[in-house]
Amino acid sequence: MDRAKSMANASEFQSAKAIVERYLSLHADGSYTYRPYMKKGIYRRRDYRYHADLQQLLPSAKLGTFSYLWGTYEAADAMTLRFALIPYGPVKIYVNGVLEAGSDIFSERYRSKQIFDLPMKKGSNDVVLVCENTSGGFGGEFGTWVGKLDYYFLMPPMYPSMEGVCFSEPQEILLDSVNADALKGLSWLPALPDFSSDTLDLREVFPHASDGEWVVVTTSFIAPKPMWCKLNCTVRLALDGQGVSGSVEVQSGSHTLTLQARIGEIVQLSITDAKQGGSLPLVHPLLGPDCAYRFAIAGPFSVRPDGFAIQFTKPFSTTNGLDFWHLEGGDTYLRMYNDNALFGHWNYPLGVTLYGLVETERMFKDLDPELAVQIHAYLKRHIQVSIDTYEYAMWDKDALGGATAVHHLMTSLDSLDDCGSFGSTLLEITKDHDITGYEALIGAVGVHISKTQPRLADGTFFRTGLMHEFHENTMWVDDLYMSVPFLCRYAAYLGSDEPLEDAARQFFGFAKYLYMQNRQLMSHVYDFDRNIATGIPWGRGNGWALFSLSELLLVLPQSHPKREALLALFRNLSSGCLRLQDETGMFHQVLDMQESYQESSCTAMFACAFSRGVRNGWFEESEPYRQACIKACEGLKKMAIDSDGHVWGVCRGSEFSCSRHYYAEQLLSRLDDTHGIGIILLALCERMKLD
Repeated sequence: MDRAKSMANASEFQSAKAIVERYLSLHADGSYTYRPYMKKGIYRRRDYRYHADLQQLLPSAKLGTFSYLWGTYEAADAMTLRFALIPYGPVKIYVNGVLEAGSDIFSERYRSKQIFDLPMKKGSNDVVLVCENTSGGFGGEFGTWVGKLDYYFLMPPMYPSMEGVCFSEPQEILLDSVNADALKGLSWLPALPDFSSDTLDLREVFPHASDGEWVVVTTSFIAPKPMWCKLNCTVRLALDGQGVSGSVEVQSGSHTLTLQARIGEIVQLSITDAKQGGSLPLVHPLLGPDCAYRFAIAGPFSVRPDGFAIQFTKPFSTTNGLDFWHLEGGDTYLRMYNDNALFGHWNYPLGVTLYGLVETERMFKDLDPELAVQIHAYLKRHIQVSIDTYEYAMWDKDALGGATAVHHLMTSLDSLDDCGSFGSTLLEITKDHDITGYEALIGAVGVHISKTQPRLADGTFFRTGLMHEFHENTMWVDDLYMSVPFLCRYAAYLGSDEPLEDAARQFFGFAKYLYMQNRQLMSHVYDFDRNIATGIPWGRGNGWALFSLSELLLVLPQSHPKREALLALFRNLSSGCLRLQDETGMFHQVLDMQESYQESSCTAMFACAFSRGVRNGWFEESEPYRQACIKACEGLKKMAIDSDGHVWGVCRGSEFSCSRHYYAEQLLSRLDDTHGIGIILLALCERMKLD
């Protein structure tokens, strides 16, 4: 960090304001991306990898022939893309025409996973897999190296902005060069529909529908000037919501056309300039004029859908149950993607970020009312759009292969990470924001944490059965934050004591495996496969534990039988952490390893917990913790916050190791990481409450 931009001489209010203003300037709003999507050929499945069994897709391919698989990856900057390959036969991987990796005979035989780091340039990158057909197999599975990481490929330019990977007809001779120009000369699958025809084949779109069932079709056109248009249509037609036929006068701009047709009818539609001749092209209402697809198609319906509302955020009821918009051709859909950096996403670091923002909003109502209003509006937008897209996401999971690009954590829910942090923040935000329709999401989170999440025999949470295989059969101290704050708020939401009892029990279960009594600190992870605790007092892991315990103590009744034991644990953990604070006020990545780097998120968590302990009388001697909170916030302002609102020194998301050098030397900090933004805001708010 540029020390000239340090906030060392600023107030907590000024420091929090700088962080908030930067965050809102970058992430205050966003829209969803819509793309055509073919559920055929090569597409992502429930493991979030692309599956290409070419012996099924190309059943007539001869042994010894080859197929090229082609996708493109958009990189914001030059980077490496971690890429997993499970080969069914020999595979070579080319990036931008250069051979970068390939399968080996061991992975081909056992169909085991290989992981490569593929170089990407800024912008569009051609990723091509050359697969050989052998008696042992043809093709493979590829993509994300770890479960549910939501990156995806786009098809090459001859496919209209479509997610997926296309594949060539079998080739007996390999190309001399694997570049885009050479690849374009091959014949590619899956085949696209005929976009030049003015006839829409509803039987191709709905092959199992019965004659006479109804369908709604919507499209649009752009009038370059006020003009008379002739609408040539064989079925019932509405222009901008009004029934029309023949020639009509329209103003310049975009106009919506809605058709009602029946399966079995010939559907033809074209628009011409009634005075000067010439046709006006049809334009898909969401995909726009640059996309070859023209129609959004809903159905089938058993009765004429006169009251059908045109909307593109939720699935709708049809004769066959819930469905979403289809496009021309078979098994082709309009699909929703959240390509925003942060806006509208649901994940656990963002849960903490938004928690920090809601507390900052409350503090700023008197200090900076205008900024408080901006925070309030942002929180409502972000939370509401997450809620409003949940029903679509669950439909997408069931209908389009399992790997969603909206709410991908909730649609593949298998861990506390996926749901607890954001679910807790959602309940917190509903206290003073007008949020609607959140009950289904809270219900899903509540069922997972209370009923589904794996537990040991004594009821303590642990990790097993996850898509992320590395976490199998482990207990992470992080999961105290991923569960306890939600359970505290869920108890109030339900009006039931049981979630609060569950939250209290977790601390004793986690302490049994992770608490290091001689150091008064928590080990990061317990590995049940090896029956060992890692023994590493990771800074943020201990921060999760102490901060989560403060969340519980804030709401646990004074008369609760476990309260004194929980207070004792809070004091012991606080004492263990306090003696490791350095002279600048910061705490370190490995708490008892002073040569490891100063880490901002754990420093903020300890500051929060210490402040809460002081303000609520939890310490027998409070002054050392008051001073530690003040000192920590001074350290954060000096070392972690700059005048542009950047947040420095926040450890990125972790795996685990029994070596402290992994944490100190490999698990490094990342600028403006969302693991730290919210908790630093919470720490600054807590510091202001101490005065």
